[in-house]
Amino acid sequence: MAETPQDHPRGIRLATISSVPVYLGWSWLLMGALVVFLVGPSTARTYGAVTGYSVAVVYALALLASVLVHEAAHAVTARSFGHTVHRVVADLWGGHTAFEASRATPLTAAAIAVVGPLSNAVVAVVCFGVSAALGSGLTASVIGGIAFVNGALAVLNMLPGLPLDGGQVVEAVVWGVTKDQGRARVVAGYLGRGLVIAVVVAVVGVPLVRGQSPDLTTILWTALVASFLWSGATQAIGHGRALGVVGGLDVPALLEPVAAIAAERPVGELSSLRALPVVVDAHGAPVGLIDHDALRAVPPGAIDSTPVSAVTTRGPDGWAVDLTPGREAMELVTAFQESRSRVVAVSEGGVLRGVVRVERVNAALARN
Repeated sequence: MAETPQDHPRGIRLATISSVPVYLGWSWLLMGALVVFLVGPSTARTYGAVTGYSVAVVYALALLASVLVHEAAHAVTARSFGHTVHRVVADLWGGHTAFEASRATPLTAAAIAVVGPLSNAVVAVVCFGVSAALGSGLTASVIGGIAFVNGALAVLNMLPGLPLDGGQVVEAVVWGVTKDQGRARVVAGYLGRGLVIAVVVAVVGVPLVRGQSPDLTTILWTALVASFLWSGATQAIGHGRALGVVGGLDVPALLEPVAAIAAERPVGELSSLRALPVVVDAHGAPVGLIDHDALRAVPPGAIDSTPVSAVTTRGPDGWAVDLTPGREAMELVTAFQESRSRVVAVSEGGVLRGVVRVERVNAALARN
């Protein structure tokens, strides 16, 4: 799941691994308490209150570890494809990995999605083997339970609907076929809503039709999973529709012509330019724009000795973007979001093409 780097989660920072912060969201404490509440009474009846509730706490911590293994697999794979990973978070809904996905392709998106469930499947197999080797006893039972939890996570996350990883695989496939990521996300989002209906019918509806009453634990878990899926699917549908609107932007039509000028050139040369000046460094990369108040303050006798750098307002980080063919609109909007600049310098293949102002983008989006 990609988010902008300015969005900081609320929670406990557990660690920083390879410059990637790992957070425990405050909402996860509710999940942990729910696991203890659901598991504790049954294990207490078997092993006694102290041991039983200790086992429940172990299961809660094992669930947290399983979620972090899952998200770490996403993070490592995303970085291997060159994406910047902003953070890993474990929260009420399991967890998410925030990374910059503007340059993702259907293939890389599918790979990043599928490794999470695969990591849980590996943990499940290992724990099952250890449990079988130990035979009977409390330790074997607990490790067997951890195997079951990881197996369940692997299966659940591979169901074909957003916000689950399986839904991201579906999105990647539809995206690859249609070349339209927005439409693909809407399709995967509606499949996610379909999963909610299927889960509720299978777990609650079918037993009721048969004259059976699901127990409280089953109802609580079903409600939790269903609310998670429905909320995530709804967000995915909305985001997909927004992607469709963004994808309709005609980026070349939004470009304002510019004239590049090196930072070390004298300000007197600005008067000969017939387009908006963009200050560039020695490699031709955009640095910033002219500060006209500073320019007016330069004495007439100093215009040939004052460098352009002295009247330059440097652009914020991320304000200059080199667009990828086929991804221009999304990368342009991402540059505005991440830099929070009102002007973005646009290059293609390392060649400066112009600038785009946020007002023109907003006007174009409103028309779409």
